[in-house]
Amino acid sequence: MNWFDPHALIDVLGTFAVVGVAVLIFVETATIIGSILPGDSLLFLLGMTLATKITWFPLPLAMLLVLLGAILGAQVGFWLGHKFGRRMFTKEKAWFFTPKTVERTRGFLDRYGARALILARFVPVVRAVMPTFAGIADMPARRFVTFNLIGGFAWVVGLTGLGYGLGLIPFVQDNFEIVVLVFVVLSSLPMPLELLRERIMARRKRPDAS
Repeated sequence: MNWFDPHALIDVLGTFAVVGVAVLIFVETATIIGSILPGDSLLFLLGMTLATKITWFPLPLAMLLVLLGAILGAQVGFWLGHKFGRRMFTKEKAWFFTPKTVERTRGFLDRYGARALILARFVPVVRAVMPTFAGIADMPARRFVTFNLIGGFAWVVGLTGLGYGLGLIPFVQDNFEIVVLVFVVLSSLPMPLELLRERIMARRKRPDAS
């Protein structure tokens, strides 16, 4: 089975597609290794499948199950980072795993906190890495839970609902990969644009301060 092909995964799961996708989304968001899974495509295709095949499974219940997988996965990633991550970042002369990396991550989260965690949900790989680094940087647990809930809801409900709404359109069915790719690219833009905006504003403030 091709783990990178959402169609193959959905076909193998069959009538258990909702539960299977919930588990896969959990794995993707809980572990950095799981970030190789096609989370965006799975959510979109699940929505299409619910609209065209699994008619007996209510959409709200499907969204709730997958949302639980996404939220719990990120919480596990956060816990792993908080519990074990700091032990990896202790070597001063290492290429990446240094205390400075932890401090930079903490500064980044202090500055972008809510936006970083919410927007990261829509960026492949980053959504698996961000919870772990939030845990490593000792982000307050309550603060992380709040942003985890908001980001998870926007990601799961947004993509699954979009797939459900567009699932009956022949063009979308025939060009699934292109539609998902375009949406992933567009939904990934807010994070780099936000960082670019902050950098431009910071440069403008320097002459004023001087």
